[in-house]
Amino acid sequence: MPRRRTKQIQKPAKRKQRFASLSQLNIPIALMVVGIFLMALSGLHWYFRYQALTISETILGQYASYEVEGAERRPVHIKIPWFVDVDISQQTLVANQWTIAEKEASHLASSARPGEQGNIIIYGHNTRQIMGNIRALKGNEIITLTTADGQEHRYRITKIAEVQPDETEFLLPTQTETLTLYTCSGFMDRLRFVVRGERVE
Repeated sequence: MPRRRTKQIQKPAKRKQRFASLSQLNIPIALMVVGIFLMALSGLHWYFRYQALTISETILGQYASYEVEGAERRPVHIKIPWFVDVDISQQTLVANQWTIAEKEASHLASSARPGEQGNIIIYGHNTRQIMGNIRALKGNEIITLTTADGQEHRYRITKIAEVQPDETEFLLPTQTETLTLYTCSGFMDRLRFVVRGERVE
């Protein structure tokens, strides 16, 4: 009686070892790719967000000691109930770029001051602690600026817009007392969010 030939089934051990080796090889490569992507994303975000220069302690110290006419009228605090409640520092232009405070709102010192005719420009990073919440404004809210002499100046919001960084018409001087708030917006801070207010008597 002829013997039956039994076919031995090859165990997939080698295949499993080969797959495990490939997996171990691919994990570091995948982590490296993810790391490079995150670094590139972070770099782009930094570029869009910090087109204005971060102010250094040296520049800030020099500017703090600079006496200007009517310094008592410079804004030192901004408040929009439920949205913004933060101090304001004076900033200037360096190499045609704005300096910007890291932990406060910034007043462009060459722009108008409360009580003067012209465009009062206040800007800052779009964090919740500084200017980020202005993106939730709907219009008609009241903005209160307090000046160094303790006076309060109120403005009613009349215009809200999201614009491209090169749309700078809202930064131009105005014939009447106007308040302009400005922060970053959009994906990776690629856009600018602008709020306009007019003086309330």
